[in-house]
Amino acid sequence: MIHRKRTVALVTGLAIPGVLASTAHAVPQAAATTYSGDPDKATPTTPAPSNTADAPGQNKISKKTSHTVREGDTLWDIAAQQLGSGEDWQRLYGANADKVTDPDLIFPGQSLTVDSTAPRSTPPLTEKAKAPTPPPASKKDRARAPVIGTLDGWIEQAREELRKNGDLVPSAAAIKARVMIESGGNPKAINLTDSNAAAGTPSKGLLQVIDPTFRAYRIKTLPNDPYDPVASICAGVRYANATYGNFEKIAYQAGGY
Repeated sequence: MIHRKRTVALVTGLAIPGVLASTAHAVPQAAATTYSGDPDKATPTTPAPSNTADAPGQNKISKKTSHTVREGDTLWDIAAQQLGSGEDWQRLYGANADKVTDPDLIFPGQSLTVDSTAPRSTPPLTEKAKAPTPPPASKKDRARAPVIGTLDGWIEQAREELRKNGDLVPSAAAIKARVMIESGGNPKAINLTDSNAAAGTPSKGLLQVIDPTFRAYRIKTLPNDPYDPVASICAGVRYANATYGNFEKIAYQAGGY
C-alpha cells in the first residue's frame, strides 16, 4: 500500500457576533496548526504578524478643528458631535482651559478648539467644590430637569426683594405682562438677533436685560446671574424705575423698553 503524505490546515478561532474589525481594533489572527505526515504528530505554526496590525500608539487619528458655540450648546453635546462621544468633553475642556474656566459655562459666539488628541482635563477643586466635577448636562438631561419655581412665585419673590431694598414696587400683573412680552416667561431666554447682540451684549433673562445694565441695577444680595429669574426681574424693574420714573409706564407697551 502506498502511504500518501497528507497536509491538513486547521484554524481555530472564536467568532463574536456583533463585533467588527476596524483599523482601531484589529481582530487577532488565528494560529494555524499544520499536520504533515502522521496526524498524531502535529506541529503548530503561527503566521507572521500582518502588516496591517496596530502597533501601540499608532492608530490615533488626530482631528483638530474649531467649533463656534451656539445657543444651547454644552461641552458634552459638542464632544458627542465632533469627537463621537460625550465622554470626551474633558478633551474639549483641556484644549480650551485658557478660555473655559467652568465646563458648565460656555457662551454663544465662543470659538472652541476641538482636538481629539488633547489630554483629558478637569477643573481644579476649590474650597466650594470638594467633590469631583460632574460632566456638563446634555441638552436631553437639561430638558428632563424640572425648572424650580414658577413665574408667579418668582414675581412675588422679586417684589419682596424690591420692598426690602426700598425700591418702588410695581404690581404683579404689570411685571408679568412685561415678562411675557420680553421672554415669554423663559428665564433662560437670550436674544441673539437684535442690535444689543450685534454689539456683543445680548439681552438675557425674564426681562431681557443686557449685562452692563444688569450689573448696574442688580440687587447685590441676589445672585450675580442675569438668568436668575428673581435677580433679572429686580434689575429690570429698577432700571425702568430709574429711566422712566415708574415701571408701570412701560409694562404693557409693545416693543423693547
